[in-house]
Amino acid sequence: MTLTEEKNRILELMTEGKSKFQQCKDSLMRSKSIPKEMKEEILKYIVGGSTYHEGGRVHGLSKPNVLREKSNKSDGVSMGADKKGFYVYTHRARSKSKPTPDKITVTEIEFIESTG
Repeated sequence: MTLTEEKNRILELMTEGKSKFQQCKDSLMRSKSIPKEMKEEILKYIVGGSTYHEGGRVHGLSKPNVLREKSNKSDGVSMGADKKGFYVYTHRARSKSKPTPDKITVTEIEFIESTG
């Protein structure tokens, strides 16, 4: 068994029987690249479809009402987070990270939505 196969097997055993929500939450809490304060903020927005990616990125976070009310185009973007903060993204582009979701501007939302 190669090292990669062994790592994959260990990950399978660790996630066996856990919901996607719990898997994402556990991965976030184990992250060494995201500061503790940011982890606490990100946890507020994790939902069942959220995913943690290596390098300290979390995708598929729930969008708060503040973000939804800024623009009618906010339905065309997703929200993610990294060690620097929250951002909106599509499969082609993402905005700069902001400390909180309400700091994401209407201009950023509309531009990112136009790339999708």
